[in-house]
Amino acid sequence: MPVANWKSQVYNVVQSLLYNNPHRVIRYQVKNAQGQWQDRADNPAPVRRLFETEASPERTCLQTIQFVHHMLIPPGGSHVAELHVHSDAEEIVVITRGEGVAFIDGQKHLVSAEDVLYIPPGATHEVRNSSDDFLGVLFINVPAGEGLTRLQDAIANATGPAA
Repeated sequence: MPVANWKSQVYNVVQSLLYNNPHRVIRYQVKNAQGQWQDRADNPAPVRRLFETEASPERTCLQTIQFVHHMLIPPGGSHVAELHVHSDAEEIVVITRGEGVAFIDGQKHLVSAEDVLYIPPGATHEVRNSSDDFLGVLFINVPAGEGLTRLQDAIANATGPAA
């Protein structure tokens, strides 16, 4: 019988895509070897990434929010494998348990349970666990600017249940 725990999860975290929008419009960008921003989807990854994982049909129901994502980050861990940016979305991050550090556009913020962070479009960001216990985090990602325009176009052009 196989045994699994948080060490066998994506990026060594326990995570769940709670709710999802059927239209994938948000860009997830990381720096390449030359220091230029590029879409993360263009890079092969050794693990399955969140945006490649579908929520069940009854939870693929959001109309304006891109996703609601829950994560438990182990001690010393990070919510992503690399610092990244969403140029076309804003994000609300709710700390549900533990303590950690959030890096937003080069600024370091100490965070703990009940804190709420705002990440504006185009801001580099990463959340790390700096404690000896799990860091609970809820991410809410909403299209803005070009992302919102792409979402409106996707909804207008959709047929069937996703419309």
